[in-house]
Amino acid sequence: MKNKKLILKILIFSLILLSAQTMWAENTSPEPYTENEFPQGLKDLRRFEIISLGSMPFVTFNTSLIYSGIRYARHDFNSAYAPNLFATSSYSAEEQREIILTSLGISIGIGLTDYIIQLIKRSKKTRQLELENENLYIIPLAEDQDASPIEIPQTEDDEVQEVSD
Repeated sequence: MKNKKLILKILIFSLILLSAQTMWAENTSPEPYTENEFPQGLKDLRRFEIISLGSMPFVTFNTSLIYSGIRYARHDFNSAYAPNLFATSSYSAEEQREIILTSLGISIGIGLTDYIIQLIKRSKKTRQLELENENLYIIPLAEDQDASPIEIPQTEDDEVQEVSD
């Protein structure tokens, strides 16, 4: 009987202690990322990865459709080679490997194209910001020691216009 009371007291004390601990615990919720937390190269690599892997299923589907059409045409439109979207094993192991490798190459090409476009946009934006922040100094012609006035020769047409005005 004493053991049961002791165990019950320990259990109650533990529950009270655990509930009190949660009241004074520090906030452990994660903070949102800041703008400069990751270098731009890692952000570009992540974007490349997302676009390349995200385009893979669509590119694979289209590649298999095109491959089926080409295979059907090469075999003089024989019904045994007709494209079937719902067939599970209409390709040999070598054909499947070619389709996957072609799809992978196209997906990587899409990711690289996006990466290059983003680099061009970023450099154009940086160049434009530099031009906007550049200080321009205009020196009057009279104060510039290296400047010399340019004489423009007058033609007969200029004289006629002056007279007619």
